[in-house]
Amino acid sequence: MSDYEALLEFNKKTVTKEMIAYLSNITESIIQVRRSNSMISIALPPPPLVKFITNLCLKSNVQTPTLMATTVYLKKLKNIIPPNVYGIESTRHRIFLGCLILASKTLNDSSPLNKHWARYTSGILQLREVNTIERELLEYFDWNIQITTDDLVSSLEHFIQPIKEKILKDRHQLFLSFNPPTSKELREYASPKDSLAHSRSSSNTSLPSLTSASSADSLKLRSPCSTNTSNTNVQDNIEIIDEMSGNNIKNAGSLDPSKGFKSNEAYSLVPPSSFSNISQDKVSIKKSQGWSSFFN
Repeated sequence: MSDYEALLEFNKKTVTKEMIAYLSNITESIIQVRRSNSMISIALPPPPLVKFITNLCLKSNVQTPTLMATTVYLKKLKNIIPPNVYGIESTRHRIFLGCLILASKTLNDSSPLNKHWARYTSGILQLREVNTIERELLEYFDWNIQITTDDLVSSLEHFIQPIKEKILKDRHQLFLSFNPPTSKELREYASPKDSLAHSRSSSNTSLPSLTSASSADSLKLRSPCSTNTSNTNVQDNIEIIDEMSGNNIKNAGSLDPSKGFKSNEAYSLVPPSSFSNISQDKVSIKKSQGWSSFFN
C-alpha cells in the first residue's frame, strides 16, 4: 500500500470536525498571541479559530483536497516565522485565511475572488486586508507555492497512516477469503495413506517422524495380536546363529504362530530395515550383544 493510494482515499472523504481541529492546532502553533487593550478588539473580539474555519468551509464550500493542502503552507510558514514573534488576536485568523486562499488558487482552475473571501469572514476582515495578507504570504514563501505529493504525505501523515493500515487489513482478509488451497494441501487432507499413518503414529510400533506410505503398508501386515502371541511362544525356541545360507533361510519354516513352531528348527530374527540387503547367494548374520541380551 503506497502513500499515494492512501492520499487518494483521503481526498474522497468529506470535511470533518477532526480535520478542522487539526488545522486549528497547527495554526495556533505558528505564532503566539498577546491580548490587545484597544477599544476595537474589546468591542469586536474575533471568534474562536475553530468556529472561524468552520464558517469559511461552509460559505466557500471548500473540499477536502483544497482544505487539507493548507497544512503544507501552514507548516512552511511555521519554519519561517521566528518563535519570539507575537501577533494580535486576529493574526491566526489572517494566517489561515491567507494559506487557504493560496491553496484554492493553486489547486483549482476556478476559485473565489478575494472580495468573496472577505465576505466569508463575516466582517472580520475587509477586502484591502485580504489583499495585503495574500501579498505578504507570497513574499514569505518567495513566490514558491508549489505543492508536491511528498509535501502532502508529510503534512497529512496523521490522517494517511490509519487509512494505510485499514486498506492493508482489508486486502489481507480478502486474500484469505478467496485464496484456494494448494494441491499439496489438498493431498495432505485427502490422501488415505497419510491418514492411516497418522492414526498409527501413536502406537508402539511406529515412529511419527519416519512414517511414510511404505511404512504404513508394512504396518498393515503386523497386528498387535500376532505380535504378542509370538513374543510369548517363541522365546524358548529362538537360537542365535553365526551364519546362515539363503537356502537355509528358505527351509527354516514359517514364523506364523498359528501354525506352530518346531522345536528342532532354529529361526533367525532379522530387523525389518535389513530385508532389502539380503541376497540369495549369501546372508551374513552376526551375533549382536543387544539381541542376545534382549531374548535371554
